[in-house]
Parts: sequence; structure tokens; C-alpha cells
Amino acid sequence: MKILLLAEVCNPNWPSLPDFSYSLAKYIAKHTEVVLVTHIRNKQDIEQYNDFSEIVFIDNEYIASPLHKISNVLQRLGVGGMMTNMALKYPANIVFEYEVYKKFKARLKNNEFDLIHRISPVSPTVPSPIASWSDIPFIYGPLNGALAWPKQYKEVIKKEREILIHVRGLYKFLPYYKSTFVHSVKILAAFKHVEKEIPEKERHKIVRFNELGVDTDLYRPADIYEVSSAVQSCQFLFVGRLVPLKCAHVVIMAFAESKFLRENHKLKIVGDGPERESLEKLIEQFNLYPCVEILGWKNQAEVAQYMRESDVFVFPTIREAGGNVLLEAMSSGLPSIVPNYGGPAELIDDTVGIKVDLSDKEQFQQDYIKEMELLAEDLKLRNILSINAREQALKRHDWRVKGEEIKQIYNSIILDDGLKSTQIKG
Repeated sequence: MKILLLAEVCNPNWPSLPDFSYSLAKYIAKHTEVVLVTHIRNKQDIEQYNDFSEIVFIDNEYIASPLHKISNVLQRLGVGGMMTNMALKYPANIVFEYEVYKKFKARLKNNEFDLIHRISPVSPTVPSPIASWSDIPFIYGPLNGALAWPKQYKEVIKKEREILIHVRGLYKFLPYYKSTFVHSVKILAAFKHVEKEIPEKERHKIVRFNELGVDTDLYRPADIYEVSSAVQSCQFLFVGRLVPLKCAHVVIMAFAESKFLRENHKLKIVGDGPERESLEKLIEQFNLYPCVEILGWKNQAEVAQYMRESDVFVFPTIREAGGNVLLEAMSSGLPSIVPNYGGPAELIDDTVGIKVDLSDKEQFQQDYIKEMELLAEDLKLRNILSINAREQALKRHDWRVKGEEIKQIYNSIILDDGLKSTQIKG
């Protein structure tokens, strides 16, 4: 079997989606022959490794570069957030796939490939025109995004500067939106909230599969000697961008309002962003420097080490479509406290952590404090959740497992559609 794998966003040295896409592509390639197609910007980083037999780099900078400059100008002006940035990627991605089709047109007509699979971008607002340009069976996804903003947090929407939020649905009328779904043989949907973005007539094609995964060798629990030498106080850890929707202030205020947490336990915050200054002021206002510390941005190896040194992961984000950092925490054996909303609500169950209902702000704050106090005090519960978290990461979220799952999806398409009589041998 030979796969044409489209991954415009794909880079092993860049955090978040670029790294996820590269890892997924890498482990798919361990099971079948892959021709990876990605953007020219990734060339230098990808060529440091030798994970693919053939890589094709596409240059659409004649349109991508001007649009990127416009996005930067808007950010400097304080206009638009992630949603606006994604809207500007639409024309660049259409051109990217046009360049892909031109380059591969002859090979596609010769039926060199058994399947075309687009793994990034993951946003359903960015369609894939090549699905209708070629007769090769097309797999769309994983798709993620489209998580609604909680209505009780309107002021956070304003701080995020999302100018397109009220007209977001217009993308469904753009060229190639419907045709991408119609011409897909399988649609990989990351979470339940994504399903409403998929036309109802095409939902029978949905396979639940998210873009997230974890290197369980890098993110691992502390060794026994590290645990035995640790102090008995509970160390909480937050890792993420310091932006309004991540709500790092919730865990800082937990220490401000709870004497029990403040006098006996500690909180470390790893990350950086526009909210850092206001968070530092909050720490100063309540004199929390002895127990709360903002460490700034850290690389993956450093984050993994902080996770090994911590006891509980806190992630009070109010709008998280995914949450890969939760898988890293699980792999490190950390119980997590998360909102009962979006991606975290599906990644975390009561065997590995605690979910807090996303009610009004004050109630959410008080409930979060209550659960932090519970895990700080109940060492037995922490240990049970910790063991379960590590086991679940190994069984469900390791990149090797994700590659195996994609292999099974490919096999099901081949067998169901009668395209081949033999399975991939992995």
C-alpha cells in the first residue's frame, strides 16, 4: 500500500500542531509506504531526520508570505485572534493543494497511490480541494476545532480579540467546503464537538480519532528514588500559553483564597504570553511568591522534567478544543483537574483526574479550589489516579499506538471498498 500524505503543517522542531503532525506521519510511515508532502518552510528541520522514503516540499510563499504579514500586522494592532489567523490561511492552503495537484497529477492518474490522506491543517474551516480533483480515495482529518465559546465568559472573548466569531459560519459557503466531505471515504473527527461541522449526510463516514499523542519515553513518571526523596507537600503544575482563555489566574487565585494550599503546597506555572504581567501582579498582590512561581517558556525536555517533579496537573482553560499537554501530564503519571468542557472533558475521566463543571466564574473558581484541596490532602487518591493515568497514556495515546490505529483505518478502507485483498503488515 502506498499513501500520499498531505501535511502542510508538519515540523518536528516546532511545538503543538506541527510536532503532532510530524509524529503522526512518522508512525504512519512505520506501517506503510508514505510520500510525505509538506510546506517548504519545514524543509531544513525535516531533513535532519530520516523518517520517510520520499518527501516533497511545496512552495506557495508567493501567497502565504503576504497573508502571514497581514496576520502579523493585525496582531500588532490588537485585531483578531486565532480564528482570524485561521481565516487568512484559507487561500494559502487552496494554493498549496493546487501546487500539490500539479506536481502529482501524472502519478495520481497512473494510480500510483492507494489513498490520499490529509492530516493537517486540522481545522474543518480549511477544506481540501484535492479530494475532488483526484479519483484516489481520500481520507479527511483528523479534524478539530469549532468549539463554542462558553457564554458566561464573554469578557474573555473580547480579550482574545476574535473579530470573526459572529460570522464564523460563513466558511461553510466557501468553495470546496462541501465537496471535501462528499469526496472523503473516511472523516476522522477528533472530538464530539467537531461533528456539528460535518454535513449531516456525510456523518456516517466519521471515525473518532484525534490529532494528539505523546512520547511516553520522554514524558514518564518519576523514578522511585525521586519520589522517596520528595517532600510531602503537593506540587501543582500548570503548562500552557499565558493567554486569557487558559485562565491561569484561576489556579493562582486558588492559592490566594485557600490558606491550606498557600501554607502547605506549591504551584509552578510554565509558559509565557500576554497575560504574564497581570499574573505576576496577582502573585505580588497576594504575596504568593513563597508558594507560586512563573517559570516562563521551557522546551519539551524541561517540561517533562517539571512534570516528573510535580504531583498534580491543573489546566483550567475554558475553551480547549484538544489539550495535548494533558496527555503529557497523564504519561508523566499526573492526575489532572480540568473543566468539564471541550477536549479535556473527553481526554480526562474519573479514573485519571477530576472534571469541574464550567459554571459561572465564581462557582467554577470555588469548585476548582475544592478539588485542588482534595488532591493535595488525599495521597491515596493521587496515587491511584497517577497509576491509571500512566497506563491510559501507554494504551491509548502513545504515538506508536496512534500509528497502529491509522493502519487499521487504512486496512478497513481497503477491505470495505475492495480496493485490495491484502492487509498492511506492520
